[in-house]
Amino acid sequence: MTDLTTPLTILGGMTAQTFLDEYWQKKPLLIRGGLVDFTLPLEADELAGMAMEEEIESRIVIEHGKTPWETKQGPFTEKTFANLPEKEWTLLIQAVDHWVPEVQALKEQFEFLPSWRLDDVMVSYATEGGSVGPHYDQYDVFLVQVSGRRRWQVLAPNEYQDSAIENISLHILDNFPVNTDMDWELETGDILYLPPNFAHNGRALDDDCMTYSIGFRAPSMQDVLTGIRDKLCEIDNAKDRFAAPETPARQHSAHISKDDIGYLQTQLARLINQPDQLAQWLGETMSESKYPEFLTPLNQDDVNECFANAIQGHTFVRPGDARICYYTQEQNLEHPNAEQGEIRVFCNGEHLLVNAALTGFVEAVCHQVEFDFSALDLSQDAELEPLLRFFIRQQGLIELIAPEE
Repeated sequence: MTDLTTPLTILGGMTAQTFLDEYWQKKPLLIRGGLVDFTLPLEADELAGMAMEEEIESRIVIEHGKTPWETKQGPFTEKTFANLPEKEWTLLIQAVDHWVPEVQALKEQFEFLPSWRLDDVMVSYATEGGSVGPHYDQYDVFLVQVSGRRRWQVLAPNEYQDSAIENISLHILDNFPVNTDMDWELETGDILYLPPNFAHNGRALDDDCMTYSIGFRAPSMQDVLTGIRDKLCEIDNAKDRFAAPETPARQHSAHISKDDIGYLQTQLARLINQPDQLAQWLGETMSESKYPEFLTPLNQDDVNECFANAIQGHTFVRPGDARICYYTQEQNLEHPNAEQGEIRVFCNGEHLLVNAALTGFVEAVCHQVEFDFSALDLSQDAELEPLLRFFIRQQGLIELIAPEE
């Protein structure tokens, strides 16, 4: 179980419990010197190189380009960077933790919060004056200053009007009055936490400005309702119908009574009152890879080969884009006669039901990065081998292949 009472360096010596009680989804927190012992894994030119790759999502924002707040979508070429102005532009690269282990390790320092809600790490490099304009995010975010300096001006949701500049692709607020109590200059190593919908305007103060944005997944409740509807409707029950009993409150044959609406509300609540089904939707959704098009489950032959290598002691790693979580079942839907509890394990959008005794193994996979399974006793639980195979098939665990000489 996560210890919430230990002071955390990443929170400037604050405990996770204090952070959750006083700041999480309530108000911003400026953490001076929260990032320590961090060696910058990527220089600006290396980020530019990543932005030239087809599979990497990248953008460039130029405040005074051919149009106001001109936005270019990657991949880019050397010519793109050669033609940029000297100042006031920003390069943004999404999901850098998927490709760079050091960035993945930084993200995992924030696992005093639910790891299945952590989304990815976006890296922003800006020249002096660079900005993406005043805006708000609909999710929690930690803004980690890993290099250079940046000024952040922040407004609470009730301090700005949600109206945007017209005729540009970005949602940039057209009004941003300054609150002097939330106007900060961040140095290298400083961290700014912002709850959802707090508007913020960041501007680079030098040509070395690099910020890592650690965001959280927050599906809209409309998306939640749609997803749960689809999950609950996977099994069709034609006999389950709207059949409200007749009520004395009806004034006329054409009258829809409040009792009819009350009946409908009760029946919908009954349908939704299925925690295991809700957990299955939530686990599948929150564990889905950010870029599923690049993540195809292994076929059976590949799984067999990798599994054999795993138990022989080949090194396996949990990659930066692996998303793993679990849920303790309230009902044994698939094994109703099981003597012990079960957990539903999710990995990259798929799930497997196994004995709750394997919870410790799942947690170990979530907390470690590199693995040697040669000493793993598969006889301790009949479902351990299928679980390990599941992680391999879903590429939650991949074999580390040494580069050729």
